[in-house]
Amino acid sequence: MLIKSADDKIKRLMLLEDLQRSHLLDMSQKKWLREELMRVKKGIQGERDSAHYLDSYFKGSENHAVLHDLRFIVEGDVAQIDHLVISRGGGIYLIETKNYAGNLVINDHGEFTVEYDDIRFGIASPIEQSHRHERT
Repeated sequence: MLIKSADDKIKRLMLLEDLQRSHLLDMSQKKWLREELMRVKKGIQGERDSAHYLDSYFKGSENHAVLHDLRFIVEGDVAQIDHLVISRGGGIYLIETKNYAGNLVINDHGEFTVEYDDIRFGIASPIEQSHRHERT
């Protein structure tokens, strides 16, 4: 059973697009904004795809509740949970969605890197992110 759908993120996308047209920004700032807009769009699409799968899988379920895009602030700590599935048996499943087209590498220290041909960049660990959400 679906309890909460994802919030509309169109305002955030529009803000990033509007900022790119600012005459007060230099080329490196505009480049960063273009890249951030691309990351936000990919993230939204990944969350949307995951939500579609979860909604389809648990559609009509009397034993599971599904909530998407939850935001909590507890003692100044912010947790944004992409998907939460609660089972009638008391199981709670936090699902963190990432959407990358490159190769994902996790080293022995649990650090995440995404590789696109000859370009590599580190990303925040979705596992650590979920652990922070559990504590919040």
